[in-house]
Amino acid sequence: MRVDITHFPPLQGVIVISLIVFFLAMTKTALLVIYNHRFDKNIPRIDKLYEGRFSDVYHIVPFYDGTQKNVIPVYDSSFQFQGYISQAYAQLRDKGYTHYFVVADDMIINPALDENNYLERIGLGEHDCFLDYILVLQELKEAWRQTEAMAYKVNLRGVEVEKVLPSREAAEARFAQYGLPTGPIPVRPMFDRRLRFILKYMQNIKRRNLDYPLLGGYCDILVLTSDMMDKFCLYCGAFAATRLFAEFAIPTAMILASDNVKTSKDTLLGGTALWSKEDKAFLEAYNGSLQALIDDFPADKLFYHPIKLSQWK
Repeated sequence: MRVDITHFPPLQGVIVISLIVFFLAMTKTALLVIYNHRFDKNIPRIDKLYEGRFSDVYHIVPFYDGTQKNVIPVYDSSFQFQGYISQAYAQLRDKGYTHYFVVADDMIINPALDENNYLERIGLGEHDCFLDYILVLQELKEAWRQTEAMAYKVNLRGVEVEKVLPSREAAEARFAQYGLPTGPIPVRPMFDRRLRFILKYMQNIKRRNLDYPLLGGYCDILVLTSDMMDKFCLYCGAFAATRLFAEFAIPTAMILASDNVKTSKDTLLGGTALWSKEDKAFLEAYNGSLQALIDDFPADKLFYHPIKLSQWK
């Protein structure tokens, strides 16, 4: 006999709640706060910011030589901060984490998010990875850092990563799986008012076809899953060793390592990067009060970045 549980709302509610509790019990998140530069004064402020929201907070700080237990020292340039993640993961691999939520030290994420709800609030499944957006180099309409992508070579003297990274053919197949192109980068967007881009392009004019498939993207907030971390961190380490800029390295490594990469266009919350004076104008209303900004944080925003804590009360 078939029983329709919709006739038993209390029972249905218990089942749903039980499934949610089971799911949460199966996930364990490490919050990784990435510092591009060493700024120890921010460590206790950031701990306070996430207190009661995330149980396991790690500060990933370059060249740290202090004694705080939840700080992991790393050793590389901030331009290759993908290497920070690789080095930190080597110390966290065996701690049983199912997810790694990576945020910048100068980022304020939605204060409603915590370790129990952030996947659901962002709109991610248990196996989904996340970065805010991807830049397809072949589709850019203006100069960004295309010349750096053109100049990049996998085969760098003193660094042997050709066998670490997927072959070019395998990388192209992975890009195709996501519907991403791997062909030549158009010349026209680079001829803008910034002469330095033109000069760099002229130096690399024979490298219009990339030596290895690459993407760009915004990498100051990430959600990474344990099932892709070994490959992802291996690729990030290889890209760091070959001096690839982080905002090429991280999106490319994510696509190569995971079948389930989502961006903000696929999810429920959108972030706000504050790069121009106009972008930052609304912050003046808070008069430097971090608490006022947090209290007034829009429900539909994932983050504001950058928010320099040293400039806020």
